[in-house]
Amino acid sequence: MKLPAMLSALRAQIKRQLLRRLCYDASVSFNPDGLTAGIRRDVEWIHVQPDVDLEVYWKVLPIGKGPAISLYAFGFQILKFDCFGATDGHFHLFLGWPSPTSEDRVWLPEPNATAQVERAIFELRRNAPYYLQRHADERVRRLRLESEAWSTACTRVRDKMLHFLCSVPELADVK
Repeated sequence: MKLPAMLSALRAQIKRQLLRRLCYDASVSFNPDGLTAGIRRDVEWIHVQPDVDLEVYWKVLPIGKGPAISLYAFGFQILKFDCFGATDGHFHLFLGWPSPTSEDRVWLPEPNATAQVERAIFELRRNAPYYLQRHADERVRRLRLESEAWSTACTRVRDKMLHFLCSVPELADVK
């Protein structure tokens, strides 16, 4: 193999590895607003405590539509729930470790978006510490959610997501 062809193959391999890391490694912090401009609607950021925020919004995509919630810690997106109803509701878990699989969703069994909102809030209230403790970044693993602030934020998120389902005409058929 000639040297230029070898270098080209090496560059392609490095590029694939970097793209894979960007896709699966939550330790690569990014600005979510820049990536989703025009997709997320009625975005509301809820500050929970230092270094912890929730982002609640609704969206319409070719793969589904409905309310969504993202959990951020130290600027890293940790969880994202897409309550798209029936067979389309799912969540993403970003732990900062390379994924051995191409599947990046955990499907929700609940039959509609309203039930999926309740499931998302259950996961946040009960299992967020579990997910945080499995993240690659040590600061995230050591993070302890302040109980009262977390409970209040989860209630606000639930109310906002259910409000979207009741008030946004585009979401009427996923309730």
